[in-house]
Parts: sequence; C-alpha cells; structure tokens
Amino acid sequence: MDYKNKIPWFERDKDIFKKTSNHHAYIFEGPKGIGKNLFTLEVAKGFLCTAKPNIEICNECKSCHLFDESNHPDFYPIKTIEDKKQISINQIREIQEPLYESSFMGSKKVFLINPLEKLTREAFDSFLKNLEEPPSNSVFLLVSHRYQTLPLTIKSRCIQISMLIPEKKQIEIWLENQTKHKEKIESAILFSKGKPLVAAEMINLEVNVTRKDFIKDISELIKTGNNLLQISEKWPKDNDSMLLKLEWMSDLLMDCIRHKFLTEGQETFQDTDNISSYLSEKVETDTFFSLLEKTNSFWSLFNSETNLRVDYQLQALLVEWTESVGLTR
Repeated sequence: MDYKNKIPWFERDKDIFKKTSNHHAYIFEGPKGIGKNLFTLEVAKGFLCTAKPNIEICNECKSCHLFDESNHPDFYPIKTIEDKKQISINQIREIQEPLYESSFMGSKKVFLINPLEKLTREAFDSFLKNLEEPPSNSVFLLVSHRYQTLPLTIKSRCIQISMLIPEKKQIEIWLENQTKHKEKIESAILFSKGKPLVAAEMINLEVNVTRKDFIKDISELIKTGNNLLQISEKWPKDNDSMLLKLEWMSDLLMDCIRHKFLTEGQETFQDTDNISSYLSEKVETDTFFSLLEKTNSFWSLFNSETNLRVDYQLQALLVEWTESVGLTR
C-alpha cells in the first residue's frame, strides 16, 4: 500500500538521534504493523541527507532525490530473499566490501536489516563482527518484531528504540487521509488491535467480511466441530489473515474470562458476546486460561514462520478447542 502521509506518532523518537548521533547501530523494536519500517526508512533518508544534520531531511539535495527514487548508492537494505524464510550468511558477507569502503556521496552509508530476527545463526555470528568493529561512516538500522528472541551479544551493541502502538486518535486522523471508506475506520482499528498499518490494509480487504467469516467459522467449530478440517485448510492460505484470526480467538477466550470475573461495564467484543457469555457459563475458568496459553503459543509459532506444516499445527490447535470448549465435547 502506498501511504500518502508519513506516520506522525514516532516523531518524538527522533530525539534520540540528536543525543546519540555518533552511535553506529540502532534496533527499532515493537509490534508488527505499527509503522516501524516506514519510520526506519525516514531515519535512513535523514542519515544520508547531505544538507541537514541529526536525521533531518531537506528533500532537495541530490541524496534525498536518489533515496526517493530507490537508487541511493550508499543505502543497503537487507531482507529475506523471495522464497526464502531467513537472511543468510552470504547476504551478510555481501555487505563486507561496501561497509569498509568510502561512501559514494561523501557522507554516511546506511545498512538496514528488516527483520533482524530472520538472520540465521551463522549470519548473526558474522554480523556481530561488524558491530564490534564498525567503520566510522556506517550506520546500522535494525528492525525487529520480536526483540526478546535476539542474541544478547547483538542487543548489547545497539541502542534500543522501543516503538509503541499509537493512541487511537492519532490512528483515526492518519487513516482519514489514507482511505475514502471513513465508515470502516472504527471497526478496522478495533479488529486490528490498534495497529495502524494493519488497520489500513483491513479497510481495503473488507474487514467486516473477514470478521464475519471468522465468527461463522469459530461458531460452527464450537457448536459441532464439523468444519475443523475446512478451517485448517482455508486459514493458512493467507498468513496475515490467519494470524489476525488467531488473535481474535485469544480475544474470545479473554472475553470468556471477563464474563467470569466482571459483572458490570466489562469491555468485550459485542459481535461475539453471545458466544463468550454462553461459554463462560458452561466452561471452567482454568480451561480458558489453559486454552489461551496454547492459542498464544500457536500464534508465536506461526508468526515465526516455522518450517512445520502450518495446516497440521492449526488442526492440532482446533482439536484442542473442540475438546476444551466445544459443545459436543
């Protein structure tokens, strides 16, 4: 999606570059879908701008124009190659030569790795040497969706920049400039769990239809379990959509727990409230907590793009659901 307006909610995070302008490596970490990549590209452009200091951008110099054209000779983006799930040691080795050469534009060189946790073990070992002995004119910008999984040796040599989900009002204003479908903004923010880029995509992908399909699938699963195989084959066809639906499954379990403990004013998803309220009366609390832990574990497994058969793993989770909260159990 080509976003018409830059993201505004990370402006305060730029202050750190004024305080640590000489550091060589930064890790931008936080949930996926909040705009870390867009912000990091803006930071990269600022580092390469030859007219202004402290990652400010003039948008007029030759460097800025080359960056906008995706043709800057001192910018090196490293990401997973098509059909590959990890960043290989060969990709890290390819930056060794330009890393220790002079920059073409006479300023800095910027190396962006996204996402950092995709490096293989061998690639991490090779990259660590770059962090230990960095050239003075090179900067590493590293994006991570799962900071806790990164090697401590890498984290200890970088400045951590924690990026948080923005406030709802900020997302609403931004989305109003991204879409003509104003009527979908509220539901998109709700169902995306406040992740603005996910919300923007959901508006275009008919979020209400996706949500209705999810409720239909999960309702039948709980009532009869007859669609278990169908779900396990259908959902993995769109990984992002599947991850979202797994989050909604966790939300449903959380609503069941809320019904158990809260009597007034509980904030639950209204379109699944009849399901969660009914299950809260029929199922023990410990069962919800146990199933919630398993569902979250499966989400983490799928989010890491495991080499295991996703449909088999999803089927195993759905079996747990039918055995734990299914009405035919």
